[in-house]
Amino acid sequence: MEGRIVIFGATGYTGALTARALVDQGVRPVLAGRNANALAALAAELGGLETAYADADYPWTVRSLVERDDVLVSTVGPFLRHGHAALAAAVDAGAYYLDTAGEPRFVREVFDEYGAKASSALLPAFGYHHVPGNLACALALDRVGEDAARVDVGYFLGGGSLVRGLSAGTLASAPGLLATRMYTYQDGVVDEPRCRVRDFEMAGRSRAGMSIGGSEHFTLPASHPGLREVNVYLGWFGAASRIAARLPRGRAAAATIGFCGRGLARLARRRAGKGTLTSRIVAAAYDAQGGLLTEVHLSGGDPYDFTAGIVAWGARQAASGMTETGALGPVAAFGLSELEAGCAMAGISRVTG
Repeated sequence: MEGRIVIFGATGYTGALTARALVDQGVRPVLAGRNANALAALAAELGGLETAYADADYPWTVRSLVERDDVLVSTVGPFLRHGHAALAAAVDAGAYYLDTAGEPRFVREVFDEYGAKASSALLPAFGYHHVPGNLACALALDRVGEDAARVDVGYFLGGGSLVRGLSAGTLASAPGLLATRMYTYQDGVVDEPRCRVRDFEMAGRSRAGMSIGGSEHFTLPASHPGLREVNVYLGWFGAASRIAARLPRGRAAAATIGFCGRGLARLARRRAGKGTLTSRIVAAAYDAQGGLLTEVHLSGGDPYDFTAGIVAWGARQAASGMTETGALGPVAAFGLSELEAGCAMAGISRVTG
């Protein structure tokens, strides 16, 4: 018998998109959150779904959502502030866990602190950040085999106003992203070097990205022991990446950036509609001498639509049962070909030619 799928944070932007994606795929998830009126309205819109009260400030309410073999999907950001209740609840219950976190420090905590405690599978960062990067890197490494010593992956958006296109939740999380010390993987260690910037060539133009922490730093070396270096870059800021990379990390920066981030979030909420965004992900594999071996490019549409689709797909797979346990990457959890098919269904696929 398949476990239930519970969406915690169902009335938020990403949570509601995920609920709709699951219903479109023939699943009736349980909708959980702290706003009873909003839950009831969404449940009615989606055909009379079950709802449950849960508030991250009261962890026992989140723990009551799931039992063993259920699937808990957490979309409650910022995750460093609100995400631990769902993570702890899933580990305690033996439930499968997926989240949409893109905050490096939270993702690292899942792998470093919670993975060893889990008797079921934990799948952090199971959205636009960082499923496509895991897929692109795995495809590149599958192509070149043991010759690869380093892999770089970059995430880029296009197609409209960045501020208008991002949700209020993402904008609320962005200050924490910029204020956090980033990490990379080098010579067997996940470390926190100075933030770096590099350029990627895409469609005949150069795009800059700043280094960030991601799940790839943990998942790729586990599957490819010959890797000596893994780097993840975020290209949201374009030419301003070099300025963003020089921002000091720490409390003062967090306060300053947080003030700006709250202003951007208010601006985004006041605007009607959401700008159209497109996605582009590139992974480049290098040999031990730094020579480029291969590149893999992925492209697709709106990253929020992709996140909803891939979370719905992953939750359905997990509900059918998994044998792997602990904190996992998407390739280790589901297999390379299966993940590529799931990403294509969700709206991001390989660029050919």
